[in-house]
Formats: sequence, structure tokens, C-alpha cells
Amino acid sequence: MRVISTERWTYDDMKAKLPAESRYELRNFSLIDMPSPKRIHQRITGFVYRKLFNLINLSQLGEVFVSPFDVVLDKGNVCQPDVFFLSKEKRSLSTEEGIFGALDLTVEVVSKGSVVRDYVEKKNDYEQFGVNEYWIIDPLNETIIVYALINDKYVVFSAVEESGTAHSKLVEGFELTFEEVFKAEA
Repeated sequence: MRVISTERWTYDDMKAKLPAESRYELRNFSLIDMPSPKRIHQRITGFVYRKLFNLINLSQLGEVFVSPFDVVLDKGNVCQPDVFFLSKEKRSLSTEEGIFGALDLTVEVVSKGSVVRDYVEKKNDYEQFGVNEYWIIDPLNETIIVYALINDKYVVFSAVEESGTAHSKLVEGFELTFEEVFKAEA
């Protein structure tokens, strides 16, 4: 990922100047190019989406989305999380164009080019804007970290490396085992 413009960008600028359904994000009014993900990223993202979607749909808790779909945190901060959940209590934030406000749960799958973006920038942004739970799934290091927002700060709620199961604080029953995420056949 790279900043591709020194010009100050807003969400309205993105909509007016970029092709529809493009893969760009904004951070602090800077335009960021989002390269296409690799196969391992897509496999993990698809698996997580299906697992979370099935649980949320069965329980009728809200909606689950997969990238690319804009999440507009404010006019200068727009992201496209890999997988995310919006509860039915927050359904008013959802439009055909995107989500306008803080999500309930967000999952990012780390790629070689997104390490700083996922571990630092997005973590800071999601915390600042009040995303209740943030999962980082890192196939490079084979780790899963679950951050829960407590008193407006992220704390590690669950972490997995080498074996075990990561659990959601927010969504009862949502869990991912090390083996199913990293050791499943492609």
C-alpha cells in the first residue's frame, strides 16, 4: 500500500474523481492505493466471511460484509476492511454506498504490503473511531489477535499462535482455531 497523492482528499473527492468500485482508502485525507490480495489472503478472508456470516445470519444479529465496500469513519478516513460486521442496532449507518460510522467488528488479513497499515494505522483508526472489536489475522506469522475496545482503548482479548482458538468478546460463538485458519487445504 502506498500513498499516491499529496493532494488533500475527502470521501466526496473519492466519489467524484475515482472510478466506481475502486480499491482506495483514505487516512488523514491521504489517498492510499490498495493492491489486489494474494490467494492465501483471499482463502482466509472467504473462510472468515462464511463462518461469521453463517453465525450472524442464523442468529439474525445484523449484516456481514466483505471487501471492497467503503466504511466512512469521517470525511478524511475511509477504509475497506476485509470482513466486517454491523449489528442490526446500527443498521441506520448502512447505505448502498457504504457504511457511515463505526463498525461493531472488523477483521483484517495481513499481507506483505499491509503490515504497518493493519497493525498500526488501522488499529489506531478503529480504536479512535470506536470499532468495538478488531481482529488481525496474520498468515505471514500465523497469528490471530483479537482486540476489544474497553474504556475507549484496545486491549488484547484473545490471541493465538501455533495452536488454540481465538474468541470474540462481542459475538457469542464466533471463534477461529489456528488449524482451520492456517492449516486447512487451499
